[in-house]
Order: sequence, then C-alpha cells, then structure tokens
Amino acid sequence: MSISKIKKRSGEYENFNPDKLNKWAEWAADINVDWSSVVLEACRKCYDGCESVELHQALIDSCIDQETTQHLKMAGRLYIGQLIKDVFGGLDKVPTLSEMYHSMINKGLWAKMSYTESDLQYLNTIINHSLDFDASLTEIKQITEKYAIVDRVEKKVLETPQFVYMRMAMGNMEKMPKSRRIEDVVKLYTYLSQKKINAPTPFFINLGTPKKQYASCCVTTTNDSASSLAAADHIAYMMTCASAGIGAHIKTRSRGAKVRQGLITHLGKLPYYKVAQAAVGANLQSSRGGAMTMHYNALDPEIMDLLSLKNVQAVEQKRIKDIDYSFGFNEEFARRVAKNESWMLVDYAECPTLYEAMYGEDQSKFIEIYIDVEKNPAIKKTFVNARDVALKALKEGVETGRIYLHRTDEMNRHTPFKDKIYSSNLCQEIALPTKGFNCVSELYKSNWKNAEYIPEIGLCSLGAIVAGNTQDSEWEDVSYYTVLMIDNVIELMDYPFPQLAYTAKARRSIGVGITNLAYDMASKGYKYSTLGGKRYIHRLAEMHSYYLHKASLRLAKERGVCEWINKTKYPEGWLPIDTANKTIDTEVNQQLLLDWESLRKEIIEVGGLRNSVLEAFMPNESSSLATGGTNSIYPCRSLKVIKTSGTNKNLFIAPKAEELKWDYELAWDVPTKDMLEVYAIIQKFTGQAISADLYISYGKDTGEKSVGAKELLTQFLYFTKLGIKCRYYVNSSTSVSQDDKGCSSGGCTL
Repeated sequence: MSISKIKKRSGEYENFNPDKLNKWAEWAADINVDWSSVVLEACRKCYDGCESVELHQALIDSCIDQETTQHLKMAGRLYIGQLIKDVFGGLDKVPTLSEMYHSMINKGLWAKMSYTESDLQYLNTIINHSLDFDASLTEIKQITEKYAIVDRVEKKVLETPQFVYMRMAMGNMEKMPKSRRIEDVVKLYTYLSQKKINAPTPFFINLGTPKKQYASCCVTTTNDSASSLAAADHIAYMMTCASAGIGAHIKTRSRGAKVRQGLITHLGKLPYYKVAQAAVGANLQSSRGGAMTMHYNALDPEIMDLLSLKNVQAVEQKRIKDIDYSFGFNEEFARRVAKNESWMLVDYAECPTLYEAMYGEDQSKFIEIYIDVEKNPAIKKTFVNARDVALKALKEGVETGRIYLHRTDEMNRHTPFKDKIYSSNLCQEIALPTKGFNCVSELYKSNWKNAEYIPEIGLCSLGAIVAGNTQDSEWEDVSYYTVLMIDNVIELMDYPFPQLAYTAKARRSIGVGITNLAYDMASKGYKYSTLGGKRYIHRLAEMHSYYLHKASLRLAKERGVCEWINKTKYPEGWLPIDTANKTIDTEVNQQLLLDWESLRKEIIEVGGLRNSVLEAFMPNESSSLATGGTNSIYPCRSLKVIKTSGTNKNLFIAPKAEELKWDYELAWDVPTKDMLEVYAIIQKFTGQAISADLYISYGKDTGEKSVGAKELLTQFLYFTKLGIKCRYYVNSSTSVSQDDKGCSSGGCTL
C-alpha cells in the first residue's frame, strides 16, 4: 500500500513528502549504505495515515533487518538523530554543557557539583557529540535505554550518550585536587567516550546524580547462630536494595543435628535458603528481583539434596529454584574423585575445625584433620563415593546451567588476602574475605577501631578495560584512570550500613577485568585454541595485571596505602606471579616480559598498595553492548545475537563481523580443554577469580544429546589441575539469544 498522508505528532495529517524521508536516510547513510532500498522497505512496512514516528522507526527496523555492521551504524544515526530532536528540539539545539548542567540540577536529576562556570565552558569544548553519530544502534540503545536518565512516566530520555559520559566523569572526579581536577575529568570522559574503559551499570546510572549507590557485588557468610543467620538475611535484603548481587555462604549445621544439647532437632539449610531467596526477591532491581548465588561445600551431609535444589524433577518441598548455587571442593576431594575413593560427610557442628581447614591455604592441615575425624568413632559421619558426588554436581551444572563450581583451597592460596575466603559472588569472579555478624545491630555500629573481632561483608567494585580499543601503549594510563575511578567511587558511595562503610574503605577491594577479547584476538589473527593465541592471552593478562599494580602503587603514593593493607601479603612483596599455578606453563611456555622485580621492590618500599586486590574477570554481558564489543574474555557464541535484558532486546553484531568473519573462533568450536587453558593463563595473573564459562555443542560431531560421565570427570579434573578458582555457566548451543546474566542491576555483570 502506498503512503499518501502521514499523521504528525500534533495529531494533524499532512501529505507524505518522500523527499523528507529520503533526506533523513541519505544523511544517516553517510557510511556507504544503499539508503534507497532501506527507504523502500520502510515504506512497505507502514500504512497510509501512519504516524511520522512509526515511519522513522520503520527506517530503523529496515536497517536492523539487514543484519550488517554498516546498517546497524545507519540505524544508530537514525536513532540518535531522532533522539536529539526529541530531547533537545533538533541537531542545532543541543545545549551547551553549562545549559545542560543547570537544567538537570533544576530538575533534581544531576547533583550540584563544585565546578565553576569557567570549568563548564572549558569542558564544553571537550565534549564531542559527533562520537554519537559513529556508534551503532546497539551501543546507542544500550546507553539510552538502560543507563541514561529517563522520565519513566513520560517515557522520555533526558540525556544523550556524551552527556552521560561527561556527567559520570564530572561526578567521579569532583573531589579531586583542583590543580588536577579538570585534567582528570577530561581523561576519564575521553576513555569512557572512546570506549576504552567499561564501567558497571551503577556507575553509569548514578555518577553525577544525587544518588550515591554504586555497589557492584557483595559476599557474605554467617556464624552458626540464629542471630547471625538473621543478620545475613538483613544484609541480603538491604544490599539488593543497593543494587548489589549477592554471593552467600551459610555456615550452619545440617538437618538432624542437635540444637541445645538435643532438645531441638536442626532443620538443616533449606529453610535458611528459602528465607534468603525471599530476601533478595522482595526488591526490584530494574525490572526484575535481585539475585543470589548460595555457596556450600562437599563435606555437607545434605550435599545430594543441595545439589538438586534447581532440578525440576525434584519434589517441590526440596526445590529452591530462584537462587543459584555453587559447589565447593578442594584438591583432596578431586584426588578422591580421580581414584574413585570414598568421601566423608560430616556436620559442621561435629567438626568445625575440619570445615574451616577446607578453606585454608595449607591443605596438608585439612588432610591431617580429615584422617583424625575419619578414625574418631565419637564423631558422627557418613561416607559416600566421591565420584558420585562430583558427577551429581557436574550433571546438575550441565542440565540446569545454574550449579557452579568453586575451589575452597585455591581461593585461599592464590590470593593477596591473609583472611579466610568462603565463597565467590553471584557471577563467580569475586574471592574476598568475609566474617559472620553476631547480630543485626553490629551492621549499624560505626566504631570498630579497637575491636578484637570485626565482622565483614566482602564488597567489590568493578570495571574493565576494553581490549581492541585500548592500545598497548595506552594500557598503563587507562589502567590508572580505571583504578582511580573505582577508588573514588569507594569514597563517594552511600553505604547501607555504617559497618560496611568502614570495612569497604579499609580494604578498598576492586576487580578490573578485560572485555572485547574475542574481537581483539580476531583483529590480530589469533585463535583461542592455538598456541599462538594462548601466548598472546598470556602477554595481555600479564600486561593487565602489571599495570593495575602500577596504578594502585601510584595511588598509594598519592593517597596512602589502604588501612588494612597488612591483612594482605603485599607489604611483604607478594605478587600474583608468586603463587600462580604453574601447570599451564608446560602447555604454553610463555616467558614473563615485564619488570616484576622492580615493581615488587617499590611496593615493599611504599608499604603496599592503595587496594587490597585488583583483578577479577566478570561476564560484561550488559555493558559490553555500550562499548560495542564482545563480552568479557569469552569467544563469541555467534557473530550475530539478540541480547535481552529485562524487557529490552538489542541486536548485537560482533565488531567488523563481515571483514573478520573467518578470523573469529566461535565458542562452540573451541575445545573445552583449550578453553580451560585460556582461563588458567588468566588466573595466573588474577588475585580474585573468573566468571569462567564453558560451552557444549551437542551433536556437533557425534549426534549425542548429552555429555558423558567420563568427559565431565576429565574436564573437572583438568580444571582442578590447572588451578582455576571458579566455573560459571555451562552453555549449550540451543539458541543464539543471550540473556543479561547475573544481577538485574548489572552491578556484577558490568
């Protein structure tokens, strides 16, 4: 049907003028795209009397239908052009930074900051709106639909991307010394707008606004008491309100254990898990409830029930499906799996020393206590086949996708921390010390200076550097501004509890990862499964860790080491290369290239670093869209995918997909052994952990619809041998649609 009239926003009809549509399309197609075919297809999508906005959206949809990089860029130009018209009234009416700043302050949407009018005028010469016209629709939509300030009632976006980046930079750097503040704002704005620094969702949404909630993710544990368990529930509830994803560990006895000398029979962990599920589900983050991963370990007498909590075939009373789970094990458990030997299950209340030893750096102590308990007839215990337990964990991980793995010993061995680490976080990339609270009131106590026992929530703020967009020569400076950005946030944040404010600032734990690795590899001709590709990843991971250490050292000189630096090994000169598992070196044989010994000497002289820990590799499922890159360190599952986040859908095409089509190595084509080796390389240089995904392509060669027990066990034992701390999702090639995994706030997924 041909279009003769269109309906304007005023409600009036006017004759359809194809020249206007052609001009829009020709302007947007200033990137070697055949715009005329896009216009014809858009007209076919619409009807006589359609609204002008419908026709404009049809242009965008016609571009999306082509599924090419260039058409997505054309769609982006159409989208941003219309957005600027909607927000500001036209391309020639974009306000100055000063006008935008005062307007947003008057609306209560930007914070009133201490910048002078002269500062604003200078920064207005820096802000580069033309960058928005070079971005793809994927990038623009992600920023405007998820990160920009939006009037949700009127459904009107109030910021364009460059204003978002400038707001973030100004808000983050406001408290910097005035002698360097403007330079710092410019640097951070530049690295954000040029998509070299990848920031988490809470930073995007709240920096430069009156809201000061920047929490990425938190980790908690409990003591074995009712009041401590109640405190953990309160933490889960309040931290969900603060946009954090929750990594939880409940240290309590199992079902049937004695309470009050046997006057009461303990109901086990399931009732507490149900309460935790309700606590995180009670509050919305964006369009969904909060999220939690509960961690337990292989000693637990309830282990087989715990491993079935996500199983749809389990009885309803033994299903707790709205939180995820992570199975903890140590090297001794894996050894017994390999030997097909028995494994002891013992209640925490029966032998807390054994339980605690499982989370120790010295596993010889664990084995010693294990043997003593095994021989002691006074201690109640049961024995199972270790391989049966492992296979249950592995099969549930494959079938449900939501039973993860964590190494209780490796997290406490290859780490800068001296205090005990009980779990990872929601997405499995965090490994931070925690101590249980004795009661809820401790959370609201602020003075802990001389306390003998200090409870602790592990809080980590995240960020990432975008490989492929950041050159080797820039990595040091980009690292510094990434660490500075996060360190500033630790100071600026509003904390839900006074006690958390104290421990978070005393630790200053951060986790900086790498994203867009798949593109970076493809653009340089490397593949994950080749020796050359693995050696390249080794060089990149080394450079990343080295310059993060230099950045934190520079901040230590500028601001001082963190208060609790003596709770880490850094003052003695510890570096990740000292405790790294060396097994992978026999496969890769890549020498260290940077001057670690001079760095070590300087760290000792300064007395440590500004931050207790530096590296963590998160999924980046959400914010990778904003930087237009592939997510995290993963290979692409497909060069074209529909990514979903809540109710939003966004087409993503891998960078230069048409040009590099044969250079990208898809995840389904990377053997699991090679993928594990890639993670092991990165783990060498990582103080925390990795959201390490695995990929299964069912029936690719054999027609099989499941993974055999032998293959699962082989992968599990190799994972253990390589010293990888955590395993996250096991993905299957059943769909090319990707979900925004993890907490809906995006805090943990960046």
